[in-house]
Amino acid sequence: MSDRSRSRRLSGLAMLIALAVSLAACAGIPTEGAVTAGNVVNDEVDPVIGFAPQGPRDDSSQEEILADFIAAATNPQSDYAVARQFLAENFVGKWDPDATTTVRSGAGTVRRDSETQLTYSLSTSASVDSDGRYRESAPASASLQFSFVQEGKQWRISQAPPGIVLSQNNFPQVFGEYPLYFFDPTNSFLVPDVRWFPTRSSTPNRIVASLLNGQSAWLSGGVLVSAFPAGTRLGDGLVDISSGAATVDLSDEARAATAVEREQMRQQLSSSLAAVSSVNITVGGIPLEVADTGVAAAVVNPSVETAPLVLSEDGFGFAAAGDINPVGTISAKIVALGATAVTLARNKTEAAVLGGNQGVFIVRAGAAPALLVDDRPGLVAPSIDNSGFVWSVPAASAAALRVFGLDGKGHDVTSTLPVDGRVISIAVSRDGTRLLTYLLTSGGPQLIVSGIVRQDGVPVGLGEPFILQVGSASPLAATWVDNRTVATLAATDEETLVTVLEIGGPSSALGQLDDGVTIVGGNGGSDGLRVLNGDGEVFFPRGTSWQMTDITATVLATQQ
Repeated sequence: MSDRSRSRRLSGLAMLIALAVSLAACAGIPTEGAVTAGNVVNDEVDPVIGFAPQGPRDDSSQEEILADFIAAATNPQSDYAVARQFLAENFVGKWDPDATTTVRSGAGTVRRDSETQLTYSLSTSASVDSDGRYRESAPASASLQFSFVQEGKQWRISQAPPGIVLSQNNFPQVFGEYPLYFFDPTNSFLVPDVRWFPTRSSTPNRIVASLLNGQSAWLSGGVLVSAFPAGTRLGDGLVDISSGAATVDLSDEARAATAVEREQMRQQLSSSLAAVSSVNITVGGIPLEVADTGVAAAVVNPSVETAPLVLSEDGFGFAAAGDINPVGTISAKIVALGATAVTLARNKTEAAVLGGNQGVFIVRAGAAPALLVDDRPGLVAPSIDNSGFVWSVPAASAAALRVFGLDGKGHDVTSTLPVDGRVISIAVSRDGTRLLTYLLTSGGPQLIVSGIVRQDGVPVGLGEPFILQVGSASPLAATWVDNRTVATLAATDEETLVTVLEIGGPSSALGQLDDGVTIVGGNGGSDGLRVLNGDGEVFFPRGTSWQMTDITATVLATQQ
C-alpha cells in the first residue's frame, strides 16, 4: 500500500471509528455582486473540534434560514438532525440529504423569485451520487430553488432539492473516502471501487451495503467480480465494530457460499472496512464458519522495484548507485532492438518493446529471439498485462487497439474509445483489470479509464469509459500511480505540467518542469513518480517541485 493510500485510509479510520471531529464550518451561502440576499460565509475557517452547527434562530429571515440550513448540512450526524430543524413539519421526512452532493467552486448567489421562494445559483466542479460515486466535472452553473412557509411565525423550508451543497474546502471535512474492494477474474487481486460517504456512526453499514450491491457499472460485465452469493444483503444485525473488530451480519443467501468464497467474502469485507483488525461474519446473528482453505490472500496494491527501470548508454536495467543492474537475459535483447519504449511484465521475464520504426516486439527470457508481433506504422508505446498479453495501438486510430499473446497471436479488442481520438499513450493497470488511455480528440484532451473484458483470460473488449477531467494542455503521457490513482504529463507553451487524478476522487496539480517527455509510476503514491526530460535527465517530485536525480537515460521504462 502506498504512503498516500495508507494516509487516506488511516484518516478515514480516525473519522469513522472515533468520530472525533465534529463537522464544522460553514458551507453556507456566500453572496456577491448586485444580489443582496444571504449571509457571507468564510470558507477558509478550519474545522473546530467539538463544533456543531446550531438550529434556527428566532425571527430569522428566509435568506438567513437558507444560509443556516446549508451550514447545518455540514453535520451528517443523526441523519442530519440539525439541518432538519430548518424544514417544515410536512417536509422533514421527505428531504433526502444522501440523494446527491454538489461540490461548489467559488461563491454562490441568492435571488428572490417571490415572497416565499429563493433560488441559490452556484458553479459546480464535482458531485457525489446516492451510491457515493464522486465525479469531477468541467465548471458548470446550477440553480437550486427553495420554498418557505411560516410555522408559528417562524420561517421554515417547505420545499428543497434533494441532497446537500458543500464547498470544495468543506467537502473533505464532511465526507470520507471508502474504497470498496472486488476481485479481478483470477481472484489474484483486490481492486478498489472508490466511494465517498458522510462520516457518521452508520457509515460501516453503508460501506457493506454498497459492497453487497456490487461494483460500479463501468467495472461490471466481468471486469471485477464479487465472492458474495447473488442476493446477499446486510442482515438485521448490521455491522458492529468493537475494539477494532467488525462483526458483519448477512442475509441467508450468504450460507450458499463455498468455503473458498467465504474466505474471499471476508477478504472483501476486511479490505473495504479498512479500519478493522478482523472481520467475523454472522447470518441472523449466528456465526458463519469461515475455514482456513489455504487460499493465498489477494494482492491489494501491487508494488514494483524501487529503482527506476531505464535504457541508457550503459544498458537496460534498474538504475541504482550509479550502476545499471540488468534484467536477466532480456536486457541485451532490448538494447539490440534500439528500444524507444519498454514495459516490463510483473514476472520480469517478459517485456513489451517498441523497437524504433520496426514495431512492437515481445521479448522473453531465455534463448528465444525477440518476436515482432505488430508492424503497423505509427504505434504508441505498448503495454503488457499480468496475463502476458501485449497491448498495442496506432496513434492515429483508437479503434485499432489489439492484444497479442506470448505466442504472437493477435486478438482484436472491441473498443469504446472515441473514434476521432488520436492516442497519446496506453497503460494497463498492475492488477490487469483496467486500461488507461490518454487521447487528443476534436473536443480536446481526454483521459479515459476502461474496464477490460476478458473471455477465457483473453482481452476481448473495453467496458464503459470512465472519463477523468483534464485540462487543455497538450497531452504527452499518462501512467498509473497506484491502484486507484493516475498521473498525466502535459505541455503548455512554457513548461510541462504533472497532474495526479484519483479514479473516483479529486485531482491535484503536482507542479511543473521544463521539457518533460514521459512519466512513469513507482511506489509510495505520487512520491514514486519519475519524469524523463528531453535531455535524458530523470526527475522526482519534492512537494510540488521537481528535482533531478543522478540518473540519465534514453528510455524511462514502465514496471507492471
